[in-house]
Amino acid sequence: MNSICIGRSLCLTGLIVFGLMGCDRPDAPACLMRAGDYVEIVETFSDAPLGLKLYNHMNVVLEPWDSTEIELVWSGPEHVLAHRWSAWEGEVLELGHEDRCQWMRDLGVNVGLTIRTPIIPEIALHGQGRFDAALEDSTVAVAIDAWAYAGYLNLACQLDSLTIRLHAGASSAVAKGTAGTVSLFASGLSAVDAGALRSERAFVNQSAHPPLHFQATEYAYVELNSHGNVVGQLPEPLEYQVVRNGSGDLIWTD
Repeated sequence: MNSICIGRSLCLTGLIVFGLMGCDRPDAPACLMRAGDYVEIVETFSDAPLGLKLYNHMNVVLEPWDSTEIELVWSGPEHVLAHRWSAWEGEVLELGHEDRCQWMRDLGVNVGLTIRTPIIPEIALHGQGRFDAALEDSTVAVAIDAWAYAGYLNLACQLDSLTIRLHAGASSAVAKGTAGTVSLFASGLSAVDAGALRSERAFVNQSAHPPLHFQATEYAYVELNSHGNVVGQLPEPLEYQVVRNGSGDLIWTD
């Protein structure tokens, strides 16, 4: 009996070893593929997009530069990056990757993507991860829409106007700098902290649980649609309007 068990164990071990021998290939079975060694891959496109859509689990850094081109610097395990993808839909660039080694890789290792580009007016986030952006053009309006997204947004701004919409997910956005007009929307478990973003006019829709922070000097429109509070940075704007559809409050603080 012992010899039979030992034989079966050796046979099983041999099958496992044999099955894993080919897992260093990018085309290995999804549940067996290894992540591979860390690499960087650089891609360029001749024209920068007017819109950007990001998918899947990535840590993204958006950096401005003077060129009219767009440069992508991908970083991460080589067999994960083998399944990166990009697609153009008109003047919108869509970027993502197919994570096919979720069972074998260290889940603490994420795909990194640095995007060097002229400022992009429309940005959409889907999936999870981090999004760090320097948005520096005082003549441009930028809108960022995070839909079904779980992660963190960190925005350094010098803009004419900024729109942040966080919905159908659990994300957190922090915005600092200046913008003439800000439009802020959060729902569910998402949170916007624009308390350090200096603006003249603010339009706020609070439909979330966590508090939403803002500041404005001239005018503020605050719509309270949940039990979450809105926190305004003192001094109060010259004029403000509050619409109460939920139990949350507008609180002023320094």
